[in-house]
Amino acid sequence: MKKRKNYNPKVSVFFPILTFTCVGVLFIFSNYYTPKWNFKWEGIRKEVKDSIVKFDKYGMLSYTDVDQIKRQRWVLNNLTSFEYNKLLYYPSGEVQAMCYAGLMKNSTLDKYHLFKKSLNDTLTFVTVNSGCFINEFMISDYVINQITNLSGNYPPIFNRKIEYNLTLEERNEILNLYKERKIKEDYYKEEFHKSIR
Repeated sequence: MKKRKNYNPKVSVFFPILTFTCVGVLFIFSNYYTPKWNFKWEGIRKEVKDSIVKFDKYGMLSYTDVDQIKRQRWVLNNLTSFEYNKLLYYPSGEVQAMCYAGLMKNSTLDKYHLFKKSLNDTLTFVTVNSGCFINEFMISDYVINQITNLSGNYPPIFNRKIEYNLTLEERNEILNLYKERKIKEDYYKEEFHKSIR
């Protein structure tokens, strides 16, 4: 004689509901996850963190939005070199652009390595709102043309001359590497947009 298994209808209804709920939560979490959640803020002051989060929430550099301009100025004038260097790894092109600008102001730093770092980062783009136009720049394009005007093609966005103290060989190396990156800019932009989907 075969023993009959106990059938519990509550368990049989509960299990599929629990499964669908878990799958739904994982699906929602995976769609809204951002690497910014995992950024390590150690060594960054609380007021700097708050300003960076607000600044990043706006989503672009701005030359027209008064509140964003104030945040940008605050970031440029109040961070330490350590904070700028740490925030160069924050997963936002706009935050990184402000950090490069802050570091380029410092006349004692070796700018050659900053230029090289920006040129080697091909998947970071900066969105800039300048009134009627919204432009997207590679981070190296922004550093070389907008912050320092190393290429001599544009006026610098900040009303001061940036001293970048490069030898002629270093300057030519950076500009040649920049030209190579510009040739592939459309490819890099496409890869960047794939990575943020």
